[in-house]
Amino acid sequence: MVFENNRECYHCDGNHPELLNSFVENLSVAGVGGDDDPELVAFWDRCEAAGLPSRLVMDPNGQYRMTRIPLFRNAVSYTMNGKPAVKRRLDSTDEENIGALLYFNYPSTWNHFLGDHALSFRVLPLGAGETLVTTKWLVPADAVEGEDYDLETLTKVWLATNDQDRQLVEETFRGVSSPSYVPGPFSDLAENGVCQFVDWYCETMRQKLQNQK
Repeated sequence: MVFENNRECYHCDGNHPELLNSFVENLSVAGVGGDDDPELVAFWDRCEAAGLPSRLVMDPNGQYRMTRIPLFRNAVSYTMNGKPAVKRRLDSTDEENIGALLYFNYPSTWNHFLGDHALSFRVLPLGAGETLVTTKWLVPADAVEGEDYDLETLTKVWLATNDQDRQLVEETFRGVSSPSYVPGPFSDLAENGVCQFVDWYCETMRQKLQNQK
């Protein structure tokens, strides 16, 4: 459920006001929605011309996926105003707006790499109804707190987003644990990332169980 929540963002408009100052969901980069968005392709071309890998790369089996996405209204970082959280650049280019490079590796991590800092998320199941999610903010090695970045500015957006997602996942878990719960179909459009994750998970479990016979 933690990963299913992460793999769709139709819940974002009503739940993540801090994140939506900079992040925008683009179904073209979910791995199953195609890559025919001309604005996205132009963004990829500009970033790759600067030496930044950007186009979608996906494991044939669906376990990992990496791609670069533009941020909202020329935001350059996950901050309340979209401006850099860290004065020093994490990348080595002169490009002002490089968006966010997203990297997922099922079933345990997703990561965001921006021009000024990176975020790493680890998902660790502790039991059938409990999961530990750990977030780390990575800044350039020579960045000094209080001089090059302010800790609250750096962490505010994702501290809020993590707490909002925690509540969503906990409430969803209570719902599906009800004896009256009946599963429904996923939306091929709004939940195509969820469909891709669930397909990978089911196929992986099928192969593991088959190999144990």
